Amino acid sequence: MYRIKIYGIVQGVGFRPFVARLAREHNILGTVANKGSYVEIFAKGDNDALSKFKDELKTRAPVRAAILSMDIFETIDADFIDFSIIESAKEYGKIFVSPDIAICEDCKKELFDKDNRRYLHPFINCTLCGPRLTIMEAMPYDRERTSMGDFPMCKECESEYFDETDRRYDAQPVCCNSCGPEVYILDGFERGKAAILKAREVIKKGGIVAVKGIGGFHLACDANNFDAVKKLRERKRRPMKPFALMAKDIAT
Repeated sequence: MYRIKIYGIVQGVGFRPFVARLAREHNILGTVANKGSYVEIFAKGDNDALSKFKDELKTRAPVRAAILSMDIFETIDADFIDFSIIESAKEYGKIFVSPDIAICEDCKKELFDKDNRRYLHPFINCTLCGPRLTIMEAMPYDRERTSMGDFPMCKECESEYFDETDRRYDAQPVCCNSCGPEVYILDGFERGKAAILKAREVIKKGGIVAVKGIGGFHLACDANNFDAVKKLRERKRRPMKPFALMAKDIAT
């Protein structure tokens, strides 16, 4: 049996679900857990299976992961009945955290699918995309230590979270229109889609909208409206420094 410690960007990138699937694929018994500064694996199986498992931890790791080092120790046998993801435990050391990740193609398809329960849900995410560093309040990276801890999962999201065949398996920020955060106008009555349409209306009329996102406030106006940009520069006291631009895509 082996104890494996993996250091690098291995939290918030779907690494634990990947390890669990890989272990079951090779009939490996044991556990995987976040330890704050590393991921710890206990793996028990026959020698050939363990050899392939160790190799493929590196060669098949999630695309967003970055393994900096992997320590492997032989350890005393233990009784396991399966391979499972267990509760995280905090240990001190260097921590490498995944940044927030732009929406993936699968989530983008769901976002605009009228028959999908996450249709137009602004906080859609999965193990491959969504907020990471910005929503963390403490390590190890688990839902209860993020701002998503205030939003209990509905039954449907919980089912996906515990389904190892689902791409949201063990995805900490998983949510939907029923259980996730909601968009609304702070000084108005609009919520959801109506709030977004109201913000668009204000911007089109030359106004400035303060958008509270997952990591702070953004002040938005129409970049093609000279007066709106001038007003924003005055309010920000930024007469010359360029502002960030938002656009649908590079072609736009």
